[in-house]
Amino acid sequence: MKPLLIIPVVLFLASCAFTREVEVTADTEDPIVIHPNPPDQLALKEVEWLVLNRERLEQILAENPDQDVVLFALTAKGYENLSLNMQELLRYVQDQKAIILYYRRAFPANPTIE
Repeated sequence: MKPLLIIPVVLFLASCAFTREVEVTADTEDPIVIHPNPPDQLALKEVEWLVLNRERLEQILAENPDQDVVLFALTAKGYENLSLNMQELLRYVQDQKAIILYYRRAFPANPTIE
């Protein structure tokens, strides 16, 4: 049984002696193009608006009798979502600026990126 086990081990070790080096060359004429990942899509939250008009705010209209007043109000959750949406828009714009800066640095001579 042992000679049967020794034969594959010897063949495996002997095969390593017959390996040859492979030279890998790169074609330098074709430029390497790297595409940065686009920014994540906007994930905006729903903002609930309440329109306060004449029927709901008679006392405000009593203070301003000559003007037609329409007010917009937000719930606490709606204001929080509006704030989060503004932060999400800011993140998206900053990601876009980073991508544009990358392309300007990567391809300074390309007039189409300017």
